[in-house]
Amino acid sequence: MKKRITHISDTHNKHNQLNGLLPGGDLLIHSGDISSLGRKSEVERFVAWFNGIDNYTHKIFIAGNHDMTFESEVLYRKKAQYFDGTTDWDLPVVDGKPDWLKELLGIHLHPNVSYLENSDVTIDGIKIWGSPITPSFGYGWAFNKDRGHDINEVWNTIPMDTDIVITHGPIYGYCDKASNTNQNVGCEDLYHRLHEVKPHLHFAGHIHEAYGWGTIPYKDEWGDIYVFNGCSCNLRYEVYNPPIIFDYNFVSREIDFIM
Repeated sequence: MKKRITHISDTHNKHNQLNGLLPGGDLLIHSGDISSLGRKSEVERFVAWFNGIDNYTHKIFIAGNHDMTFESEVLYRKKAQYFDGTTDWDLPVVDGKPDWLKELLGIHLHPNVSYLENSDVTIDGIKIWGSPITPSFGYGWAFNKDRGHDINEVWNTIPMDTDIVITHGPIYGYCDKASNTNQNVGCEDLYHRLHEVKPHLHFAGHIHEAYGWGTIPYKDEWGDIYVFNGCSCNLRYEVYNPPIIFDYNFVSREIDFIM
């Protein structure tokens, strides 16, 4: 069973710059950081754009650490006060997602669009699991979990029959090297979990300068796991990297990149 897949990530409000670069296919995947802070206007613009892409059979997205309201209105307001200087709000703060976002994700996504948050969807027999979680870094960003026990509580919920895993952050050692430290900053715990689950494909983003793809080579045992970092933006938050597009055969595990 062959599928044409396009992967993008970390568009940070600049999704319109990808217009004309998405050739269509079976599946379009976005690995989070759709916005700068998860402001209502930012999220609404992204969802309108994502809904409007009409040349993919199915489209899936997750949130990232910048998409603050997807985790918590309280968290967002703290960041907005710092970045925007906003202190006056029209509505009282709510615990968790704001009502406008619940409505947007609940009834305003097109039928062929799925938002995943530590959850899965099955499309044509392919089980796809997605999560916005990343290892903790900095201060006050969304969906951060400490490495070890806390983050493993999430990774351990990945179903064993998952074919595609989508996370915001990469696994350790693959498309995860930070330029400021020249160190691999991906998640070791997720790396080990993927060895247990053995999905076909893993999609991530988060580390802008680590765009690319690689393989976890276990062909003799069960076949390679292909891993991708599809960050559209570079470190200057300029849309620099093209979408990653390929055909993948879920029976033979063969991959054919589309240039």
